Amino acid sequence: MTTLTVQPAALAHKNRVLADRLGGTIAREIALVAAGTIAMIVLARISIPLPFTPVPVSLGTLGALSVGTALGVRRGLLSVAAYALLGIAGAPVFTGTNVGWAFASFGYILGYLLVAAIAGAAAQRGADRRIITMAPTALVSLFSVYVAGLAWMIPFAHMTLEQGLMKGFVPFIIGDLVKAAVATGTFPVLRSIFR
Repeated sequence: MTTLTVQPAALAHKNRVLADRLGGTIAREIALVAAGTIAMIVLARISIPLPFTPVPVSLGTLGALSVGTALGVRRGLLSVAAYALLGIAGAPVFTGTNVGWAFASFGYILGYLLVAAIAGAAAQRGADRRIITMAPTALVSLFSVYVAGLAWMIPFAHMTLEQGLMKGFVPFIIGDLVKAAVATGTFPVLRSIFR
């Protein structure tokens, strides 16, 4: 009986993400989600338009990865969903002049939900504690954005699969590898600092 009560507590402690050190009350939970949404807005607005594609180079994917990793699945998804809903409602939170949902790169914004969910689930299992586990987490979560991004952009812009890959995937590979390297180096250090 004693081992049953100790084991869940040990598992709960092991599954904590960075934000769990600050959460607890409803007000703190709301503040954490709001902070995640603000981080998404700031990072997604840092972008460079490319003349040959409707998809800009943006730090939005790094934002979704960071929010998911730091906040966990539930808070991370709420933060990214709030960001997306603000943009759909007309707030200038997306890259460039995009608002609403009727534009070619909107699928990548939906993909941010996948990024945050994968990164958050992995962080809750301790993947952000070591470089060897954070590296594949960062890669899988960052590249998951293309599932929704390409699935939206190709039919929306009347592209072939090859055109979609050349305009919505290939130009961003190196940038995403750099983002993955940044996250891989940053989160294990943060976890060791706040241990």
